[in-house]
Amino acid sequence: MIQETIEIGPIHEWLPGPMKLSLGMSGDRIVRVDARFGYASRDIERQAIGQHHRRAQLTVGRVEPESALILDRVFSEAVEKISGMEAGERVRWIRDITSSLSELNFQLKYLANMSRRLGVKILFHSILKHRESLLDLLELLSGSRYGYYYLIPGGARYDITEGFQERLDAWSRNFVEDYPRIEALFRWTHVFQNRMKNLGQILDRGEYGFVSEASIETTRYGLVSHVESRLIYSLENCKAMAIELRDLLNLRPSGDHLSVPGIREGKLSHERVTLRGAWGITLGLDSAGKVTALELRSPSSSIVSAIGPALEGESLEDLAVVLESLSFSIPEIDR
Repeated sequence: MIQETIEIGPIHEWLPGPMKLSLGMSGDRIVRVDARFGYASRDIERQAIGQHHRRAQLTVGRVEPESALILDRVFSEAVEKISGMEAGERVRWIRDITSSLSELNFQLKYLANMSRRLGVKILFHSILKHRESLLDLLELLSGSRYGYYYLIPGGARYDITEGFQERLDAWSRNFVEDYPRIEALFRWTHVFQNRMKNLGQILDRGEYGFVSEASIETTRYGLVSHVESRLIYSLENCKAMAIELRDLLNLRPSGDHLSVPGIREGKLSHERVTLRGAWGITLGLDSAGKVTALELRSPSSSIVSAIGPALEGESLEDLAVVLESLSFSIPEIDR
């Protein structure tokens, strides 16, 4: 039974970005959730219509600067498929490396934000140290820490820069060596144990896609603790990606990093799955290479359906932690 309604937003420290929550409360428990977005809408898809695909890709990269390398890859592969072009072995190798870097960047930011929300400052700074080093490597590779426009149709704007492979290998080695300490802080500190027990609980885990089977197996409690399962799932995947990067660096295929495609007219849908979910694009081009149709699909588009189920039944004081654990991006929703 709803005793009162609380409005939070569109700007509030508890929220991950501009949004508005209408919470039906029974005492200090949330029993109904209405989430509204659109306070930072940029209408990126309509802006890109009529632009040449190179200019349109710059516009699309603004959807989520943290995931710009993933967006660049999805867009470039869609242009290549329309044009009937297959990227070379070295191009695919560069894209695999940059995609892993982009995912690591986002997941480390998520872990740092969760550490901050849960009040463990030593862990917050430990994660940020590794993330800052990773951003330095992205800058060395692409010339920018955010909004890269590095991957383009046919390949990449530049080949791997001198010293990048050696520094990335050293970063991966340091992160894997530091992982046991980070994992122990996440799993076994009293702050985390007390705060995460049964927090953000989902009873019907099959209905929502944001709790994976792999993460469910890691939870220490009888029911699915959404916050804990997602956090540990992210932590374990950071280690797996760091090891995978070292394996990728050992391949070092030869060949050209760029082949300019001959643009054809056409329209198709393309998708790439990431840890947070699927990035998808429906792209149409005319014979001059201008965008005639564009529809983007981001991981956050499906994650937002979890806001209500994850918050219902929780205490108001846990709202910020549960929202942070969902790892959705307001720019992706208000694109």
